[in-house]
Amino acid sequence: MATPLRAACSGLDLRESAAPGMWAEIEAEIALTPFARGLSWVATRGDRRLHIIGTMHLNDPRHDALVAHMAPAIQAADAVLLEVNRADKARLERTLAETPSLIFITEGPTLIDRLPPEEWDEIAERAGAAGIPPFMAAKMRPWFLSLSMSVPLCARAIEDVIDGLDMKLMTLAERAGVETLSLEDPLGLFQLFDATPIEEQIKELRSYIAMAGVGADDFYTMVESYFDGEVQAYVLLQLKQFLTSESDLSVAERQAQVDDLLEALLYQRNRDWIPVIEATAGNRLVIAVGAAHLPGEAGVLALLEAEGYQIEEALR
Repeated sequence: MATPLRAACSGLDLRESAAPGMWAEIEAEIALTPFARGLSWVATRGDRRLHIIGTMHLNDPRHDALVAHMAPAIQAADAVLLEVNRADKARLERTLAETPSLIFITEGPTLIDRLPPEEWDEIAERAGAAGIPPFMAAKMRPWFLSLSMSVPLCARAIEDVIDGLDMKLMTLAERAGVETLSLEDPLGLFQLFDATPIEEQIKELRSYIAMAGVGADDFYTMVESYFDGEVQAYVLLQLKQFLTSESDLSVAERQAQVDDLLEALLYQRNRDWIPVIEATAGNRLVIAVGAAHLPGEAGVLALLEAEGYQIEEALR
């Protein structure tokens, strides 16, 4: 099926070209990982029923089937919980406009002056390939630059590219008159990464770019893995390729970076969301969060199971 995202961002599916030994390791880990495959789940405890959907934050017509699948649950819900609702998203955008230092280097040397010339040239080339002018990339805080580069130029040309499944489900809830709530204050994540000294961010920039997978094939594989319900396999593939690639850092140092990033981006946020879910009034809730938040012992589904919920897959 030739969707706009697939047509614009063609590439190779890295799952098909992975070394057999590496892929065997991934399959073995998947077999031991709770809730490793799938996108849609139902958690029940007594009279309480939570319908949990893993989202992708990019627009693709293939989301239409997932929207139709979720429509009955949303229309019957007491509330829909998302990573960030529309009001909080607008508030974040205002704050970033008023406080550009959260994402840009507004004082002192830019990345051009902070990095060796050959290293800056490579990053500038990657930024340009992602549609970010090098002069702008030089002014971005390193963590924000690596995040921005994870969406390639091919995707930026798609109309409403950030109208992903989360946004579509939020619109559906609003039209149905169902309250939408944020699971977290989105500004907190920006403040968390900004709290890291810029020298440390620069030191880890190359690793974060490698982990984020900014190439066309990485992006294509990520999107296809999502619609296959195989997000965890993609994450493991990216991390294993990062850990086995050539680097000035030891494997132990790179593993520490991986652990820190996953803790900040996924695991701590997952833990913080559970009390919010538990405190939300109503017995019929829909929870829509990035699909990478669902699998694993520290994933949302396992954490809910630990709270006494019975988890069942709702869509294969």
